[in-house]
Amino acid sequence: MFKIPKMKILLIGTLLTTIGIVGCQTGGGYGYSSGGPIDEASVGIGADGVFNDPSPSTFEFPTTKTGESDRITKSYHTAPPMVAHTFVEYLPITMENNECMECHDKPKLIDREYIKGKKLAMSSDHYGGFGGRGDKDEVSGSHYTCTTCHAPASDAQPLVDNTF
Repeated sequence: MFKIPKMKILLIGTLLTTIGIVGCQTGGGYGYSSGGPIDEASVGIGADGVFNDPSPSTFEFPTTKTGESDRITKSYHTAPPMVAHTFVEYLPITMENNECMECHDKPKLIDREYIKGKKLAMSSDHYGGFGGRGDKDEVSGSHYTCTTCHAPASDAQPLVDNTF
């Protein structure tokens, strides 16, 4: 077995500790000057710091009734579809009370092309019982709370620009 002399370990430990202490005292190399505290107004993700708390602009949710709305283009391929119609009257959505299922639990319509005004089925991955291990005609228990993934569309402006 390979043995490292105790003196060598002590010297290496002392050297690393010294480098750490000196590095901390010189500002750590992250663009901050050494010495003195950072001004609290310069802390935060915006140019105005954390003390400027802008209020977001107001926005509206759709008032379009079910069957009257157009499909909303997804932000990216695997994104869950946005809800393009009002659903306030369907809330709260629970496993026991889910009116979304009245229109969207249509396994026979899964591959049908979208037609405005026609019922749009949930995708096939929503079926198969809990965890996809059961009856393929049964909605998975993890898919009963629709608004966990499917958000209502609105005309809200982003608070931060998206560079995705």
